[in-house]
Amino acid sequence: MRLVSLRTEAAVTTITLERPEALNALSEPLARGFAAAVARARREASKVVVVQGAGRAFCAGGDLAFIAANRRRAAADLAPRMRRFYGSFLSVRELPQVTIAKVQGAAVGAGLCLALACDLRAVAPEARLGFNFVRLGLNPGMAAWPLARAVLGEARARELLFTGRFFSGRDLLAWGGASASGPAGPRLDAACARLARSAAAGSGAALRALKAETRLREDLAPFLDFESRGQARAFLSPDLAEGLAAARERRAPRFDA
Repeated sequence: MRLVSLRTEAAVTTITLERPEALNALSEPLARGFAAAVARARREASKVVVVQGAGRAFCAGGDLAFIAANRRRAAADLAPRMRRFYGSFLSVRELPQVTIAKVQGAAVGAGLCLALACDLRAVAPEARLGFNFVRLGLNPGMAAWPLARAVLGEARARELLFTGRFFSGRDLLAWGGASASGPAGPRLDAACARLARSAAAGSGAALRALKAETRLREDLAPFLDFESRGQARAFLSPDLAEGLAAARERRAPRFDA
């Protein structure tokens, strides 16, 4: 079954997460498919790459079954596994094209990080966004801190990461974290298409040079290394077991400390 699709029309390439039945939750097979799609997109002659999710959500975050399975893995294997997993999705940052995340429905945890990893965002006002890592008993992953800080500003990024509270696409737009907006469906599609056309109207060579310049001094590797070691420890903790149980039972987690 195809988990990620790619199409190019004129100057715009679109990468689509194709797990609508799971709200496009991130799994290892999806990570491999996404990395392959990014590699293909790099070879396209397009000026813009749009990343979107099929169905009613952009991405609900890490697949809970994948997270639960990691609790049964050897501790020594967990850090490099998570480093590879997150790196597959963050490969979108290496594309020479301008990247746009089209966000509808849920964009949670690592799914929100994927949206923030893109250069620009078109968002549905009613979209439900949040960094839920601490509520699962996990330290944040997928370079959540540097990505959130860059898009949202340091004070707001700290508050959203520390509390894990949810916010809306309308909030993201008001905070300057999105460049276009419209209700999910045709109006969001049209808003994203206008943004893509506006970016694609410029010189391809100039856009690629500017894209490279905007990425200077943005090294996420130290953050990913630190996060992966922390998550390796968290996978073996009782807090994660409680966080997963609370997520399955749709209740607030009850952590001992």
